[in-house]
Amino acid sequence: MTRRQGNLISVGQMRVVITGISSYTASFLIPLLASDPDISEILGIDLVEPKFTSPKIRFQRKDIRDEGLADCFKGYDAILHLAFIVVPPLPPRQELYSINIDGSKNVFDCALRAGLKKIVYSSSSLVYGAFPDNPVPITEDHPVRLMPSHFYYNETKYYVEEYLHDLEQKHPDIMIASLRPCPIVGGQPHWLRAPKRILYSCPNIPMQFVWCEDVAQAFYMSLTKDAHGAFNIGADHPMSVREIAERTGRKCVPLGYHMSLILALLSYNLHLQRRVLPGWVRASRYPIVVDASKAKKVLGWTPAYDCLESIMNLPDNE
Repeated sequence: MTRRQGNLISVGQMRVVITGISSYTASFLIPLLASDPDISEILGIDLVEPKFTSPKIRFQRKDIRDEGLADCFKGYDAILHLAFIVVPPLPPRQELYSINIDGSKNVFDCALRAGLKKIVYSSSSLVYGAFPDNPVPITEDHPVRLMPSHFYYNETKYYVEEYLHDLEQKHPDIMIASLRPCPIVGGQPHWLRAPKRILYSCPNIPMQFVWCEDVAQAFYMSLTKDAHGAFNIGADHPMSVREIAERTGRKCVPLGYHMSLILALLSYNLHLQRRVLPGWVRASRYPIVVDASKAKKVLGWTPAYDCLESIMNLPDNE
């Protein structure tokens, strides 16, 4: 078992739970955890078995809404909650909110009942919402806000963070950290690497990305260090889509915000496409650029790539 100093966890044969162990983010994180000699066991919770294998991994096929998770978590030290529906195709709204919100609450409640001393939650920079008065950059003391129009991703991340905040007040002996990464790129093709032209709603608004392996490092550090609170995770030197297009030799085609929103509404409602929801267009209207100074100072996190380098590392979309 892990040694404890006061309320903090001192790493030494640490046992870790990962929900969503078959997720995109977990695929970059699990190799880091498996190679750490101070981590003795990884309990993976998911409905899909992970492709990465290691003698340290013990897999449990479980829905995160299963109240029996408390029994599975007993004897472990820390949990990283990654299980979340992020990208379409999406289930019906009620099921989506049940999984993302109720499932997350259940994971945290089960972790507390099982006696875990550290909870790390994979949140998002979108908890700040897209607003015209957003500062550039946004620090962690800026309030998280619900966007005026319903957007499942902003809403579900917001409500889960609010629940965690309440838990933090009620359980000061538990280390609780929320990591808020900006959009993650890497490991797969991306629309910013379109062959000739990039179509976008608001091409002059600064955007921020972060490389997948840099995010994995941040989660790894948050699990293995005594740190709590919110942490923004974003690469340096944000750029607009127009600037990215110029630097990568592509043509930027501005669609305009209102036209993009109309196209998204019509095409999604008519089932012509199921990936670009109106909420994603609304989220692009105003900047959501985060200041990652706290993660750099407290976690010791340093991104290997800035925003442009992250995009340049992506494979071209043929």
